Amino acid sequence: MTGNNSVSKRHIDALGAIAKFRHQRRSGRGWLVGDKRISSAAIARLEQKSLVKEIAFSGEPTLVLTEDGKRLLAERTLQ
Repeated sequence: MTGNNSVSKRHIDALGAIAKFRHQRRSGRGWLVGDKRISSAAIARLEQKSLVKEIAFSGEPTLVLTEDGKRLLAERTLQ
């Protein structure tokens, strides 16, 4: 997990929303995750850092945290 220390608070909030909310859908140029809107750029940045990946459940795109994403979120919420 190199370079993940440069993840902003906004990205940590996005990781928390993805972990917490199961209701997710694409909305325009971003994602609606629970009650939060997350930009496509933020998702791309998290995917680039291997913290999130997009998979399909029954043909519907869904965001899930990788093991590195779960670990980073756990570390940051303990601080």
